[in-house]
Amino acid sequence: MLKTLLFISLFTITGCAHKNMGLERDTERQVESEVSQAFKDLAVAAKSLNVDDYLAFFDKKQFTSLNDDGSVFHSFRDFEDLYRQQIPALEKYKSLNFANVKITVLNHSTAILVNEFTAEVVLKSGDTVSAGGAGTQVWSKMSGAWLLANVSASMKTDG
Repeated sequence: MLKTLLFISLFTITGCAHKNMGLERDTERQVESEVSQAFKDLAVAAKSLNVDDYLAFFDKKQFTSLNDDGSVFHSFRDFEDLYRQQIPALEKYKSLNFANVKITVLNHSTAILVNEFTAEVVLKSGDTVSAGGAGTQVWSKMSGAWLLANVSASMKTDG
């Protein structure tokens, strides 16, 4: 009788735990799917060279970044100014590829995405430039849309 009671107690506890974990997994999968789509849309916007479409993915109030040169931006305005200065030199993307992408869901409104990337761009001068590295993005959903609150980047060196 005691074994039966113990079994029922454990079954009820683990059954409830699995049910709750299932709900969490559903939420996690939903967040992961939404962030994955936002990331894909961000890449499309970057490749289009449309500055406004690209910058629409950033949280203009909460944004910070760690740049590949070791400097930081504490405001979106600093990032935007640099981006707007550099983008006119680009003619087109020949390629922009992402590998080793992983999304870690922290809660229903925050996720971290890490990736490795390679890119090849054609400059207005006709020169082609290749780059590769890795990035970390903190995505946040505070007002209905997934936006980038933080980005960090590192570049691979040839040597």
